[in-house]
Amino acid sequence: MLLRVTPLAKDFCAEIGGVDFNAPLNRSVVTDLRDAFNTYSVLVIRDQPMDDDQQVVFSKYFGRPEVGKGANPAAGSPFSRQSNLDIKTGEIIQANDRRMLYQKGNMLWHMDSSFKVHSSLCSILTAREVPLEGGNTEFASTRFAYESLSKLQRTTIAELEVEHDIRRSRELTGYVYEPETAKNFIVARHKLVRTNPSTGRKSLLIGVHACGIVGWSDEKSRELLNDLLARAEQSVFSHQWRNNDIVIWDNQAVVHRATPYDASQYRRLMQRTTISLEGIWPTLS
Repeated sequence: MLLRVTPLAKDFCAEIGGVDFNAPLNRSVVTDLRDAFNTYSVLVIRDQPMDDDQQVVFSKYFGRPEVGKGANPAAGSPFSRQSNLDIKTGEIIQANDRRMLYQKGNMLWHMDSSFKVHSSLCSILTAREVPLEGGNTEFASTRFAYESLSKLQRTTIAELEVEHDIRRSRELTGYVYEPETAKNFIVARHKLVRTNPSTGRKSLLIGVHACGIVGWSDEKSRELLNDLLARAEQSVFSHQWRNNDIVIWDNQAVVHRATPYDASQYRRLMQRTTISLEGIWPTLS
């Protein structure tokens, strides 16, 4: 098996092919896949059906899948369910349901799990059912944002720590966690500037969960974080989903967001596994 890597319109995205990812992958293919992940930040795989069990097996080539907590319907499993369908009945959820209000937060630029003690290496999203129109996922490069900074600006932010809190970010869309659920979350602190250990390229851990810079005022924090996000938005890739797509993205190097679709008319079911940054890159057999 030879992995085929085709760069896409944006320099931080590539389409991957040539391999059946449901079959056991040999050391060479996994190494090439990881290299492509480090070189780019977003990998697109077309026409690759996966069920839940297959997705978990595939995810483990990247590391340990997180077990979800909080308000997601799939909490307690390795999945974060992105859907307008009731997890028990399969029927479309009404627009005024709290579950749909919760998902509005996905339409803001964010990095999955940046609000946890251990932020995440990557997310792997599989398309089980997609709407006929809308519902794209957009990606913006925080590597490009960092590289657009002057030498002085890079020096200024080099050692900054940022606080991340999903409770505050969800409040921006009008969603407030129930008290018992809110207890599952903390205010996490992470270095603003990240360095990819394989390539040496630097990126920024930003997005809507980033709510303040340690030691800075709210106003000064927001000014810098907004500027950095605006820089990332200068280079955006919008992925139009097809059934059986898989997209893998680097949660240390891109922010992403969902785009609207008619959730009252079209069915949408996406399953996401999220790979913890803790203990990454399992040993290849």
